[in-house]
Amino acid sequence: LIHFYKRICGYPPFYSYTGKPISPGMKKRIRSGQYEFPKPEWSNVSTECKTLIKNCLKTAPEERPTIDQVIENRWISQYDVVPATPLVTSDVLREDTEQWQDVQQGMSLALQEMRVEDQGMTLKNPSDSKSSLLKKRMKNMPASAMTATPIMEEISVDMDESRTHL
Repeated sequence: LIHFYKRICGYPPFYSYTGKPISPGMKKRIRSGQYEFPKPEWSNVSTECKTLIKNCLKTAPEERPTIDQVIENRWISQYDVVPATPLVTSDVLREDTEQWQDVQQGMSLALQEMRVEDQGMTLKNPSDSKSSLLKKRMKNMPASAMTATPIMEEISVDMDESRTHL
């Protein structure tokens, strides 16, 4: 429900105070569920909406509502049309449009730092393994299961195409 939060006020519930896209303090606030509903952005937002967001942002997944419970929630189900609640989302989004480029570049850099370089994959031969668990399992395995079965490659032939080349 971070998207609900962001749609209502124009910014996410968790952000970095240092200007970095992701900071240690931000990660700590996410893990501990520390966020607020600051004024003036949240002044006109109903208690039902805030309660739903609080429930969905609980740190323990088993305490969060299911999608069915969210859909059945009073804040979602009580309206047939969207109520005219004055929100400041558009004002907040318009304030710092010149900084969007910096934010996007910062997020890109943060994602690049998080990515692990592809170092290739090396498969070890199981018979060279020194794993005691593997040795124990191999010992209990029937001999027929230890014979290698060749992998056959399937070849698909288009019958119409093969007739035209005959």
